[in-house]
This record gives sequence, structure tokens and C-alpha cells, in this order.
Amino acid sequence: MNALRKRNEDLFKGIQADAIILKTSDRFQDPSVSYYTGLGKDFLSGNMLLLKRGEKPTLFKSLLEPKITVPGIRVKRVDRKRFLEAEIKKSLKGVKSVGVNRPLHTTFSLRSLRKILGKKQVVDVSKQIALQRSVKSEEEVEKISAACRIAQGVSEKIPEIFTRGMTEKQLAMQVEFLLRERGENLLPFPVIVASSQNAAFPHHVPLDRKISKGLLLFDFGAFHDNYCSDISRVFCVGKPTRRQKRLYASVFAVKQFSQSQVRPGSVFGDVFSKASSFLKKESGFGLIHGLGHGLGVEVHDCPAGFLDGDKETVKENMVLTVEPGIYGKFGGIRIEDDVLVARRGCKLLTKAPTELISLS
Repeated sequence: MNALRKRNEDLFKGIQADAIILKTSDRFQDPSVSYYTGLGKDFLSGNMLLLKRGEKPTLFKSLLEPKITVPGIRVKRVDRKRFLEAEIKKSLKGVKSVGVNRPLHTTFSLRSLRKILGKKQVVDVSKQIALQRSVKSEEEVEKISAACRIAQGVSEKIPEIFTRGMTEKQLAMQVEFLLRERGENLLPFPVIVASSQNAAFPHHVPLDRKISKGLLLFDFGAFHDNYCSDISRVFCVGKPTRRQKRLYASVFAVKQFSQSQVRPGSVFGDVFSKASSFLKKESGFGLIHGLGHGLGVEVHDCPAGFLDGDKETVKENMVLTVEPGIYGKFGGIRIEDDVLVARRGCKLLTKAPTELISLS
């Protein structure tokens, strides 16, 4: 059976709805449309996907977009919004309950959808979608692994592309070029390059500021066939100090320890707590953000990941990031690798350097 067809059929086994509507627009993106069609996000602006129990999915597309053919999916090109609404109503004739991915709807978008559905019951199927996206198929793992190889390869090129006098923004553009050249035109998120004290901010935006001596933090990922990778790497511009080496070694040790705790049945919140305690003991710093998250068609995919107090359990064939980090006046050190949960532990899909590398 076709993988996408099985994915769609399996979804309906666990929900009380006869149809599901998933939509995307310039302001509203539901990555589950990509998940259930296999199409990249660059093909999905202003579209609506209709899944029906026991029937072939239908993707409604704007006439402004190019024609496409998707195996196993009906593609209907619609001229205007009112014609789309008419097509949806026609397709839902006889359907009593319709599922939606509720958390991704704004109040306005849900109100607009209810006008189309009329008196039909609206069912929130977000939990079932999240559960299905959490555990990856063999095909999905292959795609994520390919995205990981791209990001890993780019990270190993950093010592070659870095030159003294570059700005954060210039270096980020060099990294972005390599990611796009080796992967897809889209990136999972903008490349982060943070020099010295800027690395103290996990979501720093690269500046037109020359990179100074000290720690240099990178955070980036690649797309391959609609699936993401996400890694963080730290280098040192100039000769590292003893403290910088010691702090890097501490964070790396925490990453190794955390990975040893990731196995089927382990609890996300427990792994976070153990890692945070270990980090405090090793470096004197605590975790100020999650220890990691799910990877898939989104860079922050299902499951939510290693968060404080999270009671969800790790399952075999989940793909996750492990990314302990410390931040302070010295800057920041975050080491992030991607892992596949195997039967008895986890398998590294990327491999960070074991020691702090100097960029001359």
C-alpha cells in the first residue's frame, strides 16, 4: 500500500470524524498538509486539503499556482474563494462531522471555516495528528537522515569558509548558501551565527558586526525531501582559554549523558530533570530552555520533546534533538545533535566535535 494512503487511513482509525480539513495560506501554515500529501511547503500557499474516510484525499489549489500532479491525491484548481467554499460544501455533502487541527486555527480562521461547514459537527483531531507525526516511518527516517548529513557536512566546512574580518551576517549567508546548494531551496529556520556575548541569546539574529575573538555559536538545519535537520555547533575564534575548553567539555558531557537516557519508555520530563542536574553539577549552570524537541516536516515537530515536567514517554522511531546549552557573560555554548530512538537506546544522526575547535 502507498505510504501516504496508509498514513491517511490510519489517521481515521482513531478519530470520531468522517472528514478532515487542513488548510494553508500566506498567514496560516499547517505542516500536516505537507505530511499527508508529501508536497513541500513552497507548493502549499493558499491551499486546502480534504481527507475523507475511505476516499482519496482532495487538494484544492489556487489557479495562480502552477499545475501539479500528486500520486494518490485529487488536485482541484479553484479560481476564487467563493468557488473554493462551494467545492468544499459539495465535497462534504452527507458528512456529519469534520475534523480540524484546532491549535493552528486563529479565531478568525475557525469562524470562517464554520460558515462553510454550517451545522456539521467540528471535532478537534490535533492530538491524533500529533501522535501519528511523532513516530517516524522508515521512509521518513531516511529523509531526515539525509537532511542531517547535509547539515553535518556544512558544519564541517565552517573552518574553511570562515575568514577574519567577516561579519555575523556574512558568515550566516555563506552557511545558508551551502545548505541551499546541498539541500532544498527552503531552510527550516534562519541560520543563527552569534559571536562572543551575542551567543548568550539562544535566538540571536546575525548582525552586520565583525566577528570578534571568543566563542562563535552556529544553529542551522537543512531540508531534504520536505524533512528537517537541526544542529548547533560552537567554535572559538583564536586560541581557546582553559575556561572555554572546560565549559565546552561540560556541555558535551551533558549531551552524552542525556543521549544515554533516551530510550523507549523514558519520560521526557525525567530526562530533562536529570540533564539539568548533571549540567548544574558539571558547569554550575542550569538549563534555561528545553533539552530538545521532535524533528520532522517541521523543525519543532511532534513530540514537544524534553521539557520540564513533560509526562509523555519516548517511543521507538521518534527523531529528536538533544541540545544542552549554557549562557552568560562569556557568551553561550549549545551543542545540538539529532538522534533516532532505537529499540535499546538512541542512534546519532549527526555528530558534534568532541572538543572546542579553534578558527584561525
